[in-house]
Amino acid sequence: MKKNLILYGPPGTGKTWHTHLYAVAIIEECPLEALKAEDPAAVRARFTAYRQQGLIEFTTFHQSYSYEDFIEGIRPVIEDDGSETEGKLAYRVEDGVFKRFCQQAETETFAESLREELSMFAGIAVNPSPVIWKVSLAGTGDNPVRTECLANGHIRIGWDAYRKDITEETDFSAGGKSVLEAFIQKMQVGDIVVSCYSESMTDAVGIVTGEYEWHDEYPSHKRLRKVRWLVKDIRQDILELNNGIKMTLSTVYQLKNINLDDLIGIIRSHRPDSFPAPSEVRRQNRVFIIDEINRGNIAGIFGELITLIEPTKRLGAAEALKVRLPYSRAEFGVPDNVHILGTMNTADRSLTALDIALRRRFAFERVAPEPELLATMLLGDSGYTVADLLRTMNRRIAVLIDQEHCIGHAPFMKLPQGQVSADDLADIFRHAILPLLEEYFFEDWQKIRLVLNDQQKPETAHQFVVAADDDEDLFGPEFTPSGPGWKMNPAALGRMTSYVRIVDAAATCTEAEEADTAAKGTEAMDADGDAAAREQRSSRTFTPPESLAEAMRCNVSQVKEYKNNVFIRFSLGKYAVYDKETATKITNQIQFCRTLVASDPLFRNVTLPEDYNTYQSISAIMAVLHDRRP
Repeated sequence: MKKNLILYGPPGTGKTWHTHLYAVAIIEECPLEALKAEDPAAVRARFTAYRQQGLIEFTTFHQSYSYEDFIEGIRPVIEDDGSETEGKLAYRVEDGVFKRFCQQAETETFAESLREELSMFAGIAVNPSPVIWKVSLAGTGDNPVRTECLANGHIRIGWDAYRKDITEETDFSAGGKSVLEAFIQKMQVGDIVVSCYSESMTDAVGIVTGEYEWHDEYPSHKRLRKVRWLVKDIRQDILELNNGIKMTLSTVYQLKNINLDDLIGIIRSHRPDSFPAPSEVRRQNRVFIIDEINRGNIAGIFGELITLIEPTKRLGAAEALKVRLPYSRAEFGVPDNVHILGTMNTADRSLTALDIALRRRFAFERVAPEPELLATMLLGDSGYTVADLLRTMNRRIAVLIDQEHCIGHAPFMKLPQGQVSADDLADIFRHAILPLLEEYFFEDWQKIRLVLNDQQKPETAHQFVVAADDDEDLFGPEFTPSGPGWKMNPAALGRMTSYVRIVDAAATCTEAEEADTAAKGTEAMDADGDAAAREQRSSRTFTPPESLAEAMRCNVSQVKEYKNNVFIRFSLGKYAVYDKETATKITNQIQFCRTLVASDPLFRNVTLPEDYNTYQSISAIMAVLHDRRP
């Protein structure tokens, strides 16, 4: 599989989920198709396990993502090293997420090299991200403490006057707080120690193998940690490796400019002749995932790494390359076993707008919508499926815009197998599909109607987007809008026929036909009598619901919106008026209607007799709203 790969495609096609499949396939070195045939839950569980092991890292690019977040940068910190500046603001070079991930890969290489090449050190445990410590053994140059430590496999430091246990009550007036905290608390088994022979030279490199100990048998330097020396009694100049920085007099501190690859070189150059020749170390693949990779400033985020990620420039390749980083001044390279996997939403930004350097270094693989995954989800008894619905809409979008703005299958994946309900589809269309179409077409409602096939549906009740009622009082008689206004028809969302006729304007669906028949008052016989009798029986038991959302899921034959109110005629001959802001039914509706008629000029010709009930009053108002014309 490619070292650098970007999965691109429209939204909702499962690009992020595909990164799980690709990552597991890369780590396990198995065919992608074999994983697709497995249980998705099992693959997801393995992905989670690999991520917990540090083999997978995940980040998301955005407009504010920077080089400092990705590679390294200067960050403000509060000093806590026990010096005179403790508690004050300071600035340190901190590693970014990608640099840390690559350093972990280097650690693995270091450990494998020890196991494979230096058999005499088998069994040594190296931390996943070991700290490299500088340690002075009783100062510089040859001395009895240094000789004893190298001979007996440990390191020793002083500050004996504070005795064995260091607590919060310890008075550090004589200094040494930061050194003791580093040696006792921060240094861990599996970390690396570099013995300081002079300000520019080391004489030994080892791995910490024991916890902090106190030994009274020594006359001085009683604090001890066991160490397995990898090389010792050498004289290796490391000034250049340490970025030209001389090692200071402080007994213990972290060497941040020297990396594990540098230490491997030192060990190889000084190991005894009896060591076997270096062998090719097989390393575990690792995957770094970048979601929404095209949303960040690629040139700014990657910086000089845009060259280092090339397969031929990776560490371990024939043309391996390192660069010196601008903040830490340390040399850095990208390990050969680190795969970079990105995702890109093509509806967010055109593929051609990407940095040409990025396009050249990444392979691209399109992730398209898969309507076939929805083939078992049925649209009522129409004979059509959700797969037909998605496929038809995408064909229209491809003609009106392009294929990169199609709709993915992901929003529909939560639907059950077999017949789906109009309520489930309404939820998806209301919160996912319709907002996406508005964004794609910049609220060009006529094109949205073309995608939804509204222009071919014979009845307004099944159209998602309908002509808005013109209000002659809105602009006055001097101005006439150049084109018709459009609005959403919420009632259409609750009818299965609305969705079926996206595919075929002449298609029918039993569930919707019964609602339409009741709404029109046409005669249709059933086992117990005609449609009028059936409607009359249902009408006696039906009460308009209190919630507007619930009302829109009922059999609705007409909806009229005016100002902040929604007037509804239900198919069973009942009426109600709702407040749009609270989405609840208005209390004392007959009084509301009388107040509206008396105060609004639009209803100046309407009379509500004293014997009119609520339904008659709302019906009279809806008749005026229906007849309004420019």
